[in-house]
Amino acid sequence: MHPYRCQVCGETYLGSSTPDRCPFCGAAGSELKKASLWYDRGALQMSQQSRDNLTRALELEINNAAFYKCAYNQASNQISQAIFKRLMKQEQEHAELISKALGIPMPEVPTGTCKGSDPDNFIEAHDHEDEAINHYLKSAQDATKANEPEVAYIFRQLAEIETEHLILTNMYK
Repeated sequence: MHPYRCQVCGETYLGSSTPDRCPFCGAAGSELKKASLWYDRGALQMSQQSRDNLTRALELEINNAAFYKCAYNQASNQISQAIFKRLMKQEQEHAELISKALGIPMPEVPTGTCKGSDPDNFIEAHDHEDEAINHYLKSAQDATKANEPEVAYIFRQLAEIETEHLILTNMYK
């Protein structure tokens, strides 16, 4: 077994090889690096536009985690429950990543609201993910224009992960 660290979320994975996706944040397996090659970005220097975009991203991730927590607690079967729980944890990882980039403490995940049925929650999940993807893609462009490659990287990674969430939730709605 070898230690690998996700370049996106920083979590450690132990295994003989990297998985297809980070089991913690959902990033592509190629983002898992041997622990000795991983580097900590820490708080990033950025323009006010990127700071505002990351602040909005943090709000989206916290709200999405709260929504998935509610959906997990109300799930009617173990498959829906497993999906909502994993998505909740991944959204929390994303919020932690964004908080670290902003140099602020991670906010508490509030009590969220959701629909009364799994199919309705999967439909609502689609809307949550779609909103996040659109924000992240625009924010990545803004960061690229401002010559902030580390911020653009975060937004591109989040957009890619949220696209995977969108595909997953669409399969079950």
